Amino acid sequence: MIRYGKEFEEACVKKFESDSKIGLLASVAGDGYPHIALISSISVKSPKVLMWGQFSQGLSKACLKDNPKTGFLVVSPDQYWWTGKALHTGTALKGEDYEYFNNKPLFRYNSYCGFGAVHYGDLVDVSAGEKIPLLTTALGSIASALRKSSLAKAAPGKAGEAGIEKLPPYGFEMGSKLTCLKFAAYVDGDGYPRIIPALQGRPADTGTLVFSPKPYGNLLAQIPQGAKAAVYMANLDLETLLLQGRWFNLEKKGRFKGSAFAVDKVYNSMLPIGGYIYPPKTLPNVYGDVSGTA
Repeated sequence: MIRYGKEFEEACVKKFESDSKIGLLASVAGDGYPHIALISSISVKSPKVLMWGQFSQGLSKACLKDNPKTGFLVVSPDQYWWTGKALHTGTALKGEDYEYFNNKPLFRYNSYCGFGAVHYGDLVDVSAGEKIPLLTTALGSIASALRKSSLAKAAPGKAGEAGIEKLPPYGFEMGSKLTCLKFAAYVDGDGYPRIIPALQGRPADTGTLVFSPKPYGNLLAQIPQGAKAAVYMANLDLETLLLQGRWFNLEKKGRFKGSAFAVDKVYNSMLPIGGYIYPPKTLPNVYGDVSGTA
């Protein structure tokens, strides 16, 4: 089981300083779905305070205005990961921390863009560092692919969605590769979003992802049946995609057998323009009736 503490440990602080880490921040959208954003600047301000720099204006910032409860996950370059929760408490547009982020090597000599703000969060909890079991993860991903048909049946209502393609082709291809990282988020009983690794996931079709029990079945089993959830996918080329939908766990004789995630919405989280690409939006008819015109 994962052990949680109320303060950042010294080893954790040093790992968070790396600019090569993966940092994810989860917020809760107005419709109840978790939203996950890539925030590689997540750092430790003090043993009980989290901070991160704002590089672009995305949906996560809008979510924080309505609901300050956040979740975060960090993966260090040496494959250790931490997950936690924090209450967003404020923003700074100047000062010591603002200068700290903008003086990092990646942005110090960048004339075109930098961090526009610094956000702060009071720590609620943080897990102890856990090493990612690479071999078990690879085997789990293969098991997900082999069992995708049986696990996908755990998601009800799929029969009525035949022919509907929710994942774009590049998303399905990306999610099918062993090198694609996946992380799941759900809203915990205290209203805070929690992010957990779901690296063994694989698409079963363009509307369903499946997850074998290894290596993080004990964490995935904690997601409530039918709960609104999110899955964030990222590959080594930093191509990313956010999926929002419903989570379903499959049990047999009291044992956790795996999970299925039924996609409801697909969000393009890559710059320069983020936004929902499924369900498709119909463009307004701004020109009126143009039939017969040249």
